[in-house]
Amino acid sequence: MAKKYSTHYITLNDKKLEVRVYQEFRNSLRYSIGKKYIILRMPYGAGLGPLMDLELEKLKRWVKKAVKESPGILDQLIPRVYRHGEELKVMGDVYLLDIEESLRKTVTAKIVGKKIMIKCPSNAKEKAKQDAIRGVIIKLINKAYLPVVTHRVNQINDRFFHEPLNSVSLKYNTSNWGSCSSQRNINLSSRLLLTNRDVIDYVIVHELSHLKVMDHSPAFWKIVEQVMPGYQKCEDWLDEYGAECNF
Repeated sequence: MAKKYSTHYITLNDKKLEVRVYQEFRNSLRYSIGKKYIILRMPYGAGLGPLMDLELEKLKRWVKKAVKESPGILDQLIPRVYRHGEELKVMGDVYLLDIEESLRKTVTAKIVGKKIMIKCPSNAKEKAKQDAIRGVIIKLINKAYLPVVTHRVNQINDRFFHEPLNSVSLKYNTSNWGSCSSQRNINLSSRLLLTNRDVIDYVIVHELSHLKVMDHSPAFWKIVEQVMPGYQKCEDWLDEYGAECNF
């Protein structure tokens, strides 16, 4: 027999999210994020009447924290929908999405001026279609902006660090904003392209600083601050708005 649950909702970034509440023989609360809804498990008798509102507020704070730590964690619950005529802002450039559906098997995209021209199959299931559109947009934007980002990394390195650098890459990574490998490769998340130039510079400075100090010791942060004294403002911006920067 399927377990009984009650359905509630929380609102996050103007999105209404379903919450399924299960009352069980347990001593504590447990939160989790599923593919279709958020799950709250609680002891029998807890969350009665007005207390449920309090528990949902606690849950909402937990979800916000989870999104900050893993920005793509709600992608299954709030799928990204690309629409014809929508604008996409990338590093200050504004592109118009021109989506054309027809009887075809694949999704293709190209940049023409300030338009992203997308062709996709009209008979595909909506989720598969949107996933494919998202994939080609990310691939297209990565290719178009990698030279710009690489140039900026080299500019900052040449001015402040003077460190040997192996390569720069853009990847759609939701677990971090950037990384620096022991092979001296700088990897930046494509999501940075949806932030602003100060934030992009900060993440570049952060990763280049790892070429000198690989950990996050006081010596590391001293280097970051010397190059970018106001870096904390960028950290704060990422904390507040970073979760919204997703393709």
